[in-house]
Amino acid sequence: MVVDTPLLIVGGGPGALAAAEIASGYSLPSLVVGHVAGAGPDPDFPVALDGDAVAALTPHGVLDVLRPYLAVVDPPTLSPRVFEEVLKQHSIADFNVTVYDGLEVEDCDVDPTSGAVRGVLIDHRRRWSLTADAMIDTTTFPPGLSDMINRAAAEVVAVLQQIRTGRAG
Repeated sequence: MVVDTPLLIVGGGPGALAAAEIASGYSLPSLVVGHVAGAGPDPDFPVALDGDAVAALTPHGVLDVLRPYLAVVDPPTLSPRVFEEVLKQHSIADFNVTVYDGLEVEDCDVDPTSGAVRGVLIDHRRRWSLTADAMIDTTTFPPGLSDMINRAAAEVVAVLQQIRTGRAG
């Protein structure tokens, strides 16, 4: 069996779910693999989202999903853990997002010209071939919640450009 997805997102923390939900807002399906909640410093400490993060989340309806869980409304303030928990639950109902916890990608090869990905999806008992048009690796994202969201938004836009042109950015 081959698992094929337009966008593969690997890594944990809020950045992975932010990338998936922002991509969904652009109607780009994604597969999140290896997500581990609570990555980053102080996952339970509420932080205010900066203007760029709010701007990245607003047009895709993600901020509206988070609004009932905000500790402070203006500026939108919540903890990274609440951000993740809410988006994880929202992802379950989002047809454009699939989250495979407990799975990993190995033997990952990214074509330098097209950005296409080939690899193996494993759960330590089974293996599946994996292909994707593009990949976002959130393990390199900065630690702050706003910074993760901003990086996720930038990466999704770059992937959209890559897919449209058929070339790696």
